[in-house]
Amino acid sequence: MRSITVPLTMLVGLVCASASAQMGATAETFTGMHRNESIGGRPETATITDGESFIRLTEEQYRTGHYRPAYETLPTSIVRRLPVRKDSKD
Repeated sequence: MRSITVPLTMLVGLVCASASAQMGATAETFTGMHRNESIGGRPETATITDGESFIRLTEEQYRTGHYRPAYETLPTSIVRRLPVRKDSKD
């Protein structure tokens, strides 16, 4: 049981650190890099950076945070995945 609690505690710490980084992201220190196309019904997102770390925000969070450049001018990252084919040699 102990071997499970140590990694879980570390994971919780990492999640909390990520959440605090997002809370401290200000328009003065972070700038937009690119926006990501909506996939599978998820909202569009934008990636911001301060030169050391990267944070992904929803379009609404990016706009309300007043990050620069404007959301419309960010380059769009489009990822397409091919469907997995089952081998016909069964």
